[in-house]
Amino acid sequence: MSELRPVKLLIAAMGGEGGGVLMDWIVNACWRLDYPVQATSVPGVAQRTGATTYYIEILPERRKPDDKRPIFALTPTSGEVDLMVATELAEAARAVSMGFVTTDRTTLIAATHRVY
Repeated sequence: MSELRPVKLLIAAMGGEGGGVLMDWIVNACWRLDYPVQATSVPGVAQRTGATTYYIEILPERRKPDDKRPIFALTPTSGEVDLMVATELAEAARAVSMGFVTTDRTTLIAATHRVY
């Protein structure tokens, strides 16, 4: 029996940019289609003193009535993020420097502008 690996998404945004709304859309879409999903968020202290991050894990197989509940992680692990979305260049750079973005696994979608 093979182990099904969850898809791991990390969203980095500044306060008020809609990162939480995006996370909610993704989670609600998964729930409606019966995909097991879990999301957590870590708010930044202020606009430029810390990243506001949203982490989502999705099991890419629809839940069946007799399935056991999967165990998901609450925080991302360096080198194990499948999709990284950053709304601002500094947040993308921060994720790369922390090892969340890897060339062999991660797809990075990032804005190239700065917000001052």
